[in-house]
Amino acid sequence: MLDRYSDSFRTHIFHDYAEWKKQRIFSPAIIITGEDQNYTSSILDKIRRDEDLFASLCFVSESIPASYNNLVDGQLPQPPKLKEIINHFLDLSSAYKNSEAQMSHLGRLIKYLWLRPNFILHPHQEWQHLRFYRYPLLEALSQDKSDSFEWLQSLSASKLLEPVALIDRQRECVFCHSSHLSFIDICPSCHAIDIELQASLHCFTCGCVEVQEKFIQSGALICPKCNTQLRHIGSDYDRPIENHSCHVCLQTFVEPNVLARCTVCEKEMLPDDLASNRIRSWKLSDRGRIVAVRGEVFDIATSFDQLNFIPKDLFIHDLDWLLISSRRYPDITFSLFGICFLNLIELIDRIGHTQLLQMLESFAQRLRSMLRTPDLSTRTAENMLWLLLPHTDTQGLSSFQKRIENSMQLLQAEGDMKLDCRFISVDSSQISKMETAELILARLYGELL
Repeated sequence: MLDRYSDSFRTHIFHDYAEWKKQRIFSPAIIITGEDQNYTSSILDKIRRDEDLFASLCFVSESIPASYNNLVDGQLPQPPKLKEIINHFLDLSSAYKNSEAQMSHLGRLIKYLWLRPNFILHPHQEWQHLRFYRYPLLEALSQDKSDSFEWLQSLSASKLLEPVALIDRQRECVFCHSSHLSFIDICPSCHAIDIELQASLHCFTCGCVEVQEKFIQSGALICPKCNTQLRHIGSDYDRPIENHSCHVCLQTFVEPNVLARCTVCEKEMLPDDLASNRIRSWKLSDRGRIVAVRGEVFDIATSFDQLNFIPKDLFIHDLDWLLISSRRYPDITFSLFGICFLNLIELIDRIGHTQLLQMLESFAQRLRSMLRTPDLSTRTAENMLWLLLPHTDTQGLSSFQKRIENSMQLLQAEGDMKLDCRFISVDSSQISKMETAELILARLYGELL
């Protein structure tokens, strides 16, 4: 079958993975032939876990199990189409920046997705699995060292992946995260499971409430307590709403309580206490693609996450609220302080991501000691940090800036590499009545550049 590909490509044929391991011939595309699905699946799994081959294109000649769909690039196309795919793959590969992070499972995932621009990371439904869903590609690329769902949560929080579609929503055990749950009705009084749904009657004459069977005598409804014949519902008798009874404590009740029981760890919990999990499909985000080109996962928020860091939209909302308040009540003051890191990209290239984060963390520690509990921070660009300082007037702002400048001088004296920072600030008395929070941030950022 592969003979027609030899005219267009230089091919190497191996009969198993171990044979390839001996020769270590690297190729952008791998073709797995054979009708044995177990064999094909095994080879695919080994390739995606291999530190050299994990990102290679993989095509199969026959069908494969559905759980391996995300590990393969599809059925083997015809030579012209295959050549087009490989050329595009090589173009993307040349643009990808290899780095020290590549050997981590995060680096492998970003490279895998970067080389496949339209790739969607799909979950696979598998009832035997603890969580009912799994992500086989994440398991392979992390070499089973990370929990796929925890990893996805981290990738989403760092905005390296973005959701494509919501596949399912499910409840899980809060102890072991299993989605294999059983739900059982229990008595609200004694929590016993020996309860029964039964029809009861209520005699208006004497107030007797008993199961319906005890009222049936000689084909008529007769109260077992006062022997009154019950003819008309609503005037002689009715049906009580308590139609459940417990055989343990003999209590009657309207509805039983529900208890969730994990079939894996056997822990019990209320349904409201179950963890909620949204199962989604994912793709590489714009930020993830930037990381692929730069070669490093960089985010100053990782260093400044202790500074009451909030999303930009919430920061703008709070700033607008302070603007309105200060214009109506002049005794309410606040200040806005901006820190722009000008040479982050240059420092990444010169000293690496890890050392730069250590430098930023040292600066963040000094900054934390200056901030108060009500002070807030956010980021509007990769290198732009904003601080919102309530109840800080012109004098307080000047004092704050001097302390930051002194702290930066001490930091610069500790190492050879210099972190180039620019500061800009404004207090509420210096802001025009026509300006909004967004306009202020944009204006000050423009003055810095």
